[in-house]
Amino acid sequence: MGHRIDEQIGFLLAADGLKSVQRHNLLFSGSRNENTAEHCWHLTLMAMALAEYAPSGTDIAHVIQLLIVHDLVEVHAGDHWSDGSDAGLVASKEAAAAETLFRLLPDDQAARLHNLWGEFEARQTPEACFAKALDALHPMLLIWGPGGTDYVHTPLTAARMREIKRTALEPFPALWNFAESLLDKAVERGVLPP
Repeated sequence: MGHRIDEQIGFLLAADGLKSVQRHNLLFSGSRNENTAEHCWHLTLMAMALAEYAPSGTDIAHVIQLLIVHDLVEVHAGDHWSDGSDAGLVASKEAAAAETLFRLLPDDQAARLHNLWGEFEARQTPEACFAKALDALHPMLLIWGPGGTDYVHTPLTAARMREIKRTALEPFPALWNFAESLLDKAVERGVLPP
């Protein structure tokens, strides 16, 4: 028993490193960069608040588990802004980080968390697809939501954002319509080129 709890505590303390991983986007207030732990927490709250937009039968508790685990690898891999051109490199770095982090746990828990992380990455289950949609919407909400900062760290256009976000969000019409309205309003305000 003692060895098991030592492994679990070691994992939890390593996961605490998410609080130090700065993301590229600012908090909604614009006061500082968001950290990955805050991002994961906010996504779990989004899953609860926006659960009605998931397909019927989606297990929201499972979505929340996926969202809690999906960015744990950033403890070792850091946050990456990816437009898709470096997807292979990012995936390789994150897979190595997953191996390093999850092996801190007892074998049964390591397998469980590694499987959750893999499920999110594969985006094959309804839960993983909904979790990915929320993950895609989240930074848009912080940047262009009502009263947001309008700050983007990389020059973007509304057309490019639609291209990047479409695959994750379009299967969820209410979320996709909301995302498109955020982009349209940002263009109208002159803060995002069409």
